[in-house]
Amino acid sequence: MIPMKPTKVLIGSENNVKIESARQSFSKFFKPVDVKGLRVDSGVPAQPLNDDIFVGAKNRAEHVKRINDEQQLNADFFVGIEGGILQLHNRWFQCSVVCMLDQQHRESFGTTGLYELPNWIIEKLLAGSELRHIIDELVQSSNTKEKQSTIGFLTNGEVDRLQNNTQAITFALVPFLQDNLYFQPK
Repeated sequence: MIPMKPTKVLIGSENNVKIESARQSFSKFFKPVDVKGLRVDSGVPAQPLNDDIFVGAKNRAEHVKRINDEQQLNADFFVGIEGGILQLHNRWFQCSVVCMLDQQHRESFGTTGLYELPNWIIEKLLAGSELRHIIDELVQSSNTKEKQSTIGFLTNGEVDRLQNNTQAITFALVPFLQDNLYFQPK
């Protein structure tokens, strides 16, 4: 059953894909939903690696919560999304991490699916390039991060960043939807 309580969400980005993915995810569980994006710094390198992906997502969520508290914006949830590359099993994967906070500062994480990147791209990333610039150059377009993004390019348009982020935000919502299982009193 969808709660019919207005829900306000602040997301630590002005990227339209991230904002829309938050809107789509929250709308599955809350009606009506108001999502607003705010520009905040992730506090991690432009191309995060491993744990920095989680740190960047958490920093973004905490920054928008701080803005909410300072400006009395009365939001219910605070979302940070950070993309990066993660090394597992001697391979490199792209993923995005979602950190979510609520008014009580309870926290959860969700991730997109992992997909392996080609070695030549990894070499460029480890040398200091950003994935978005590599993909922009590869597809001869600009700002692909707000369009098909890397996953859209690699899957020939079958999976896009909106789908990927919407699923990750839904996963991060799970503890709040089942709070009796996750946030038990101590």
